[in-house]
Amino acid sequence: MAKQPSVVVGIDLGSRLMKVAEVRTGRPPTVTNIGIAPTPEGAIDSSGIVDKAAVAAALKRLLADSGISTKYAAFALAGQNSVVVRVLEVPKMSPAELRQHMEWEIGRNIPFADTNVQSAYEVIRRPDADPNADNMEVVLAVAPAEAVDSLVEIADGLKLEPYAIDVEPLALARSLLLTQPDTSAKSVAIVNLGAESTSIDIYTHGLLSFPRVLPIGGNALTRAIADRLMISEAEAEQLKAQLAEVLMDQIPQVTSPFSVPTGGFYTPGFGGIPTVGSEPSPFMTPGSLTGGYEPGAPEETEPSFEGPREPSAEATLPAQSPIDPQKREVFLAIYPLLEELATEIRRSVEYFRSRYANADIHQIILCGGGAALPNLDQYINAATGIPTVIGNPFKGVQLSVKRHGPDYVAAHAHLMAVAVGMGLHASF
Repeated sequence: MAKQPSVVVGIDLGSRLMKVAEVRTGRPPTVTNIGIAPTPEGAIDSSGIVDKAAVAAALKRLLADSGISTKYAAFALAGQNSVVVRVLEVPKMSPAELRQHMEWEIGRNIPFADTNVQSAYEVIRRPDADPNADNMEVVLAVAPAEAVDSLVEIADGLKLEPYAIDVEPLALARSLLLTQPDTSAKSVAIVNLGAESTSIDIYTHGLLSFPRVLPIGGNALTRAIADRLMISEAEAEQLKAQLAEVLMDQIPQVTSPFSVPTGGFYTPGFGGIPTVGSEPSPFMTPGSLTGGYEPGAPEETEPSFEGPREPSAEATLPAQSPIDPQKREVFLAIYPLLEELATEIRRSVEYFRSRYANADIHQIILCGGGAALPNLDQYINAATGIPTVIGNPFKGVQLSVKRHGPDYVAAHAHLMAVAVGMGLHASF
C-alpha cells in the first residue's frame, strides 16, 4: 500500500477561476497555502478541459506563485458534464454481487457519447440506518476516461503525483461538514454557485444523500444583464461585479385576485410549494449531473423560466427609498434567475423530505463565486424558510498561510471550499 502523504494540494479547475489549497494532515488539519488565478479563456467549459496545455501552464504559475511545492495533488473533476454522481438504493448483497450489479448501473447511467468511462462506487454506511433493512445506499461516480486522463496528463507534465481524482460533492462534505462539528451531525444542503452551473448537494451526518446540478451560474446572470441592458457581455460582467445585489425591498410581489401570494417569497401553507411526483429520468438535461431526480414541470400557476422577464403589469413593488436606477436594472435582470434558483432549491428539499421522512434540512450553506452576491443568503433564507449562511472552509482547520494575510483568506473563503476539500483528502 502506498504511503499516505502528509501534505496534499487540492486543485479545483473552474471555467473562470483556478483554485489551489495546500493542506497538511493533523488534528485539526492545517491549510498552509492557497492560491487563486483566472482560468485561460476557453480552456475549460462545461464539458471539461478543452486546452490542456493552457491549463497546465496556468496551473504551474499558480502553484509557484502560491508557494506550493508538495508533489501530491488531489484533483476535482472539471466540467459539469464530465461526471455523473448518483446515490442509489439497491438490495443488500455481497461485495461480489454488488460489483456485478454496479456494472449494470454504470451502463445504465452513462450520458456520454463516449462509452469509455471510469467509475467508482462506495456503500454509504449511515449511523442511523436500520441494520435489518432490506436495502442499502451506494454513491456512484462515472466520468469519461478522457476527463480523467486529461488530469493525469496535466499532473505528469507538472511532475505532480495524482494522489486522488474526486468529485466535488465529496470535497464539499470534507471542507464544510466533516471538519465542523456544528454541521457534521445535521442534515444540510450545500449550494455551490459556479460560473457555468450550480450544484445542490444534501447531506445527512456528513454523508451525501442527494446530488443535483442546475444549468444556472454566474455566466447566465451576466447574459441576463447583457440582454436587458442591450450591452456586451464584457460590459455586463463588469456591471455585475460593480452593481449586482439582491435588493430585498425591490422583489416583485405578484398578487392574485384572491390575495394569495403567487410570487416572491415562499410562505408555508400557500401556493407555490414544490410538489414531488414520481421519479423520472435520472438526467435533468443531456449530460447533466443529477442525483437521480428531475423535478417535474412547474404547475401552470408557476411558469417556468424562459429568460429574463419584466415583472408583470399586476406586480406591485413595496415602498422603497431612492436607489441607483442602474443597480435596480441589474437586479431586475438577474432576479428571474434567482427566483428559479430558489424554486429549484425548494423542490430539491421537498424531494429529500419525501425520501427521508424522519430528516429535515437544518441549514443551507452557500459557496462558490456566486455566494458573494450581496444579500443572496438573506434571499434564499426568506425564499425557503431555512437558515442560510455563506460557507467557510477554513472554520474547522488551522491556518498557517504564508503568502497571504488573514484579510485575503477571509475575503476569498467562499471560493475555496472545493480546493480545501480536495486538500483534505488524506485527512479522512
